[in-house]
Amino acid sequence: MDEDEIITNPFEDDEDELEEDTTIYRTYGMDTKNKRIVGKVDGMEAVLQSIFKALQTRRFAYLIYDDQYGFDGYNKIGNTALTQGYLEADMPSMIEDAFLNDEAIVSIDDINFQIIETDGVQISLSVSTIFGDADFEGVITDG
Repeated sequence: MDEDEIITNPFEDDEDELEEDTTIYRTYGMDTKNKRIVGKVDGMEAVLQSIFKALQTRRFAYLIYDDQYGFDGYNKIGNTALTQGYLEADMPSMIEDAFLNDEAIVSIDDINFQIIETDGVQISLSVSTIFGDADFEGVITDG
């Protein structure tokens, strides 16, 4: 064997492909009604739970999360002067910003929201993820 000859692993490319194919998006399952953890969820269910959790978390309010996690909209919700027009101007960018760092989310579309009380907003959106497309609907409250 010459000194210049390079020995390569013939399985190296296969290992890289295997790692990409076996990426698992798994987290603890949240029972939001009873406020407890129940098992684990993965795939699309985990992504939808992640969306719910990020929108329910006020950005910059908890030391456990970095400054990229959470939703900025809480400074708008609960404002007695909140109007549908104001929401339409600011909410889409705040919602999209909440998911910029989530690698499982490819895009957010068809964002709709409606004021349901002085301290609540109903949100619906379509999400494209690495697992496919889904619709999300939830209520954000300041309380």
